[in-house]
Parts: sequence; C-alpha cells; structure tokens
Amino acid sequence: MTPARAIPAFADNYLWLLSRAGCAAAVDPGDAAPISAALAAGGLRLSAILLTHHHADHIGGVARLREEFPGIPVYGPEDERVPATRRVREGDTLRIDGLEREFRVLEVPGHTRSHIAYLGDGELYCGDTLFAGGCGRLFEGTPAQMRASLAKLRALPDATRVYCAH
Repeated sequence: MTPARAIPAFADNYLWLLSRAGCAAAVDPGDAAPISAALAAGGLRLSAILLTHHHADHIGGVARLREEFPGIPVYGPEDERVPATRRVREGDTLRIDGLEREFRVLEVPGHTRSHIAYLGDGELYCGDTLFAGGCGRLFEGTPAQMRASLAKLRALPDATRVYCAH
C-alpha cells in the first residue's frame, strides 16, 4: 500500500488519494480536477470515493468523477445532502475493491450533524473533525457532540496517522 497522497485544493484544503496496484480511492474530493490529474499522472483507476460530510469543499467533485468513472461506489453518511450511493454509519466496515483495504466507520458529529470518519490500517480520514491546527467549526453540531467526537478520536492508538482536510 502506497501512503495516502495529499492533493492540495482550494486555498487551504487537502483531498486524499489512496492507491495500490493501479487502483485508487479518493477521500472528500471537493474538486474533481486535481483528483483526475493525479489519477492520470499515476496511471490509476478510481475504484471508490469516501465522503465525510456534505460541505461543497468535500463533495463538489463527486458528480464529475462519477461521470468519468461510472458505477464506482460513493460511501457517505446517512444524510440526504451527501451524494453517496452507499450509506454508512458507526461500526460499519467497508472494503475498497482493488486496494485490499478495510475501513471502520466512526460517527463524529460536531462540525456537521452527520459527520463521519474512516479508520483502517492505522490511518484515520476525519474530514473536518480535526484540522492540522485544531478542529472544525461547529456549523450544525453542539459543543457536547464535538467534545464527544474529539474524545473518541483521542482514544485511538497514539500511532494512528491522521489525515485531515485542512
């Protein structure tokens, strides 16, 4: 497994691309263009999209990527604002075909009411629950929800590698 690759987007965001043996998964592709460019440069085929929440800087590129790669699964929380084809919730496990990776879903509300994160192989893809220098602003969640979500993430093993969006 190749380490996750940060794909810069917008002024302050990172999209994540996981790859193995010619297959790739994109996490929170808010913009399709940099994901498509990275896939083409690496000779990769997109096999899945993982979404953490509904904000445009995390889902904005999904429609274009689905046109480019028809039929790929798009995982996301149980929230009608998220363009997911497969809804997931706390405790669900998903396997990404071609990557031979499994992820467990964690519900981490606070930034949004339906925010989720993906945990697998010692890696956490947490969207806007955590930032490189803090945590996401509360848009829909409550301080108590965010505190509980941060406590859940803090309880993960110290060796967990965190891949946040900002």
